[in-house]
Amino acid sequence: MARRKEQIQLQVETEEEWQQLLSRKGLILADVYSEWCGPCIAMVSTLRNVKLKVGEAINYAVVKNNYIADLERFRDRSEPVWMFLQNGKMVNLLFGANCPQIRKLLMSEIKRVLNDEEPEMMLDVSARTPEEEVEWQKKEAVRKAVEEFERAKAEAEQREKYEAFLAQMIFELSELTALIFYPWVFKDEEDRHRDKYQSPPYLELINTLFKQNYDVLEELRVQLNEEMIESMFVESNVEITKELVAGLTDGRTIAMRLKGKRPHPNWLVPYPFECPKGTKRCPTRAINDVEDYLIHLLTSTTPLLQANAVPFSPNESYMDRHVYVHEPDPEDEEDFRRVYPAVWVPPQKLRLPLVSFVVIAIRLYGHEAHMHTGFTILQARSKVHVYTTLFSGYMELVHPYEEPVPPPPFCAFKFQYSKFPVVRDTCAMHPDAVEYFGAFEFDNPLIARRMASSPEDFERKARFQTGAEIFVIIIRRISEDAFLSFASIEPYFITEDDEKAQAMIDEYFPEGAEDISLEMLEEDEEEEEEEEEEEEVEEEEEKMEGYYEEDDIEIKDENREEVPTYSFRFQPVICDSLTSRNWLKEFIKINSFRGKVFVGIIFEDVMQQLERIYLNVTQAK
Repeated sequence: MARRKEQIQLQVETEEEWQQLLSRKGLILADVYSEWCGPCIAMVSTLRNVKLKVGEAINYAVVKNNYIADLERFRDRSEPVWMFLQNGKMVNLLFGANCPQIRKLLMSEIKRVLNDEEPEMMLDVSARTPEEEVEWQKKEAVRKAVEEFERAKAEAEQREKYEAFLAQMIFELSELTALIFYPWVFKDEEDRHRDKYQSPPYLELINTLFKQNYDVLEELRVQLNEEMIESMFVESNVEITKELVAGLTDGRTIAMRLKGKRPHPNWLVPYPFECPKGTKRCPTRAINDVEDYLIHLLTSTTPLLQANAVPFSPNESYMDRHVYVHEPDPEDEEDFRRVYPAVWVPPQKLRLPLVSFVVIAIRLYGHEAHMHTGFTILQARSKVHVYTTLFSGYMELVHPYEEPVPPPPFCAFKFQYSKFPVVRDTCAMHPDAVEYFGAFEFDNPLIARRMASSPEDFERKARFQTGAEIFVIIIRRISEDAFLSFASIEPYFITEDDEKAQAMIDEYFPEGAEDISLEMLEEDEEEEEEEEEEEEVEEEEEKMEGYYEEDDIEIKDENREEVPTYSFRFQPVICDSLTSRNWLKEFIKINSFRGKVFVGIIFEDVMQQLERIYLNVTQAK
């Protein structure tokens, strides 16, 4: 019986065994491996031979890194890792399975130990070597770049979805707007609640400014809080200060949902709104116009009111007349003087100075009216957030929004000409999946022409096919069945990457590109036939060169006064292998191609004359 070979490598799998290995003296070569791939068995015989030569100067170990914290950085690697240990420290490190290189480094380390020399490095086993650090920095840079790309891509996708939602809501709410009263409007001089019909700001707004201008669709009693205010101001550049929050949260108030009527005839913006030609969807009223008109009514000293509506004062605007000044409480150190208008509306997009615009959109800052500043806000975008915050029930019921489902990704295939029957049938089975079909003369999109954009069109051009054509098909991956149906045809190229497939669309199916028409193919065929005929003529002329000698033969037409004479060339030696008629045809063909055309003589007469010549020649021979 063969003797069992002695095990030369220590098996290390746990943290405890690893610490015991580090506590050993002398030089140790550790084969560090991951459980899924195992140690490097191919090196065992080499290590055994070295061990037999040097004896106790070297010891070996195979270390599974899955459960050892110091070796975490080597996990999931398939590349062998050779770690040289001495007195619990790492003195060298090598990657790979290059046997001569490992043997050379091993002998070098053994020689160093035997000569009692210091190692070039001595690091903790958990630390990275300088080479590892360089490699790690490269990988880390790539990882961060990938993460940044994915983050930016996710943000862009989220932003795109958000903008699609805003665009849809802005369109649907083009005739609607909102208005919020400040809580002070519904309080008396003693800070007690008062009915809205006893509030001058409310009555003037309802009975005068809104008359024949706006319909009040809903009045919502609401207690605002800071979170709601922040939600309403998402699309504004207005700073949410403690003055603003204090003014809007000082008690219950009323929020109005308004619908604009036809504006005054003198209003500059046309109604209904006329969109530029080519616009897919046109709102009934220009975007932001319903807010612009409302702010005009609130801030103008001469608002464009409908008939029978008279402003309260010809010298002051509504916003100038209804202002509340909060005087600070002397006993409250945190209290301060604040000035508030009567109402808040989605801020105007125009840039206006404070002195000319006293609406809440300006007073939001809590400064005095003499402060000169301005701001820019898109009111339609703000309006959407006001509606989703205050009138969420109405929005869910009347303006539900379903996020568009992104289209399935593109996949691309290329097939050889021989696959056409199966490709045609598969396209017929999955017509909804096929986005682009192209039959090209050959696979070079820069110069190859597209013969057809459908299998049916390609079949119609069958007589022009050469067998070198290729088919490029771009599909939407609407189902696995559709994808696998095309993939099973054995394409010579396939990609499931959406970006690569879209790049192929730009490459093979650029905008404006057209198929080759039948007329163009027929013209090409005629040109090819002419070229082939010319080549045949040239070859025939070269072939007949030297076989013919020129003799002048006069052919006279006895029935005509004029007797034209024609010169022909023939060689009687070829007459043995040709019949009379074939010989004449060959004779005429050769001479006519050489420019000797029968002009002014009836062809049959010529044939008769030539037959006589043929008989004379054969008899003479």
